[in-house]
Amino acid sequence: MAPHFDVNVIIVGQDTFTPAKVQQVNDAVGVMKVIFAALGPEVGTVRNFNIPSAAAGRLTVIRSHADAIALANGWSVKNDALDLFVVRLITGPTFVGLSPQPGDCRKNKTKAPALRAPVVTIQEEFTDQSGNTFAHEVGHFLGLPHCAVNPSLCAGAPSDFMDAVSASNTGVTAAQAALMKRHCLVRP
Repeated sequence: MAPHFDVNVIIVGQDTFTPAKVQQVNDAVGVMKVIFAALGPEVGTVRNFNIPSAAAGRLTVIRSHADAIALANGWSVKNDALDLFVVRLITGPTFVGLSPQPGDCRKNKTKAPALRAPVVTIQEEFTDQSGNTFAHEVGHFLGLPHCAVNPSLCAGAPSDFMDAVSASNTGVTAAQAALMKRHCLVRP
């Protein structure tokens, strides 16, 4: 297999998601796979998990950065895959995801005082945009900044998934792929 990373998709409060919304999460993961496919790193094994809303409590809706930290610290999957938490809602006018940049590979070792995993929400009726958001936040975890911070990483792309406001379904540039492939979570 080419350089890749595995993903744990963790739906928070899945019992409150309609079957169509669960399918949208799965389809958004498919969009994310397409974004990473050409130059990599590729999305490897995807494992699905869920946290019942009774167990997640108020964390089915992320209202602050502290909520995202509590979610990631409380429900990390004990394996070497990247945890991607999907919640019903993240409050804020244009707030659809959070991620550490870069993410730490020691998720199962200690409780971190900072965010340890990407947290995203699906966007109503916009699977492509949701998939772009998933890829965007995973890109941050794997070390990518927004294009405005380092335009050379996005050079040659008319619209890039690491634009802060991008909703387009773009691929990874060679410079982005090279940077992400150095992350400790990416396997050869």
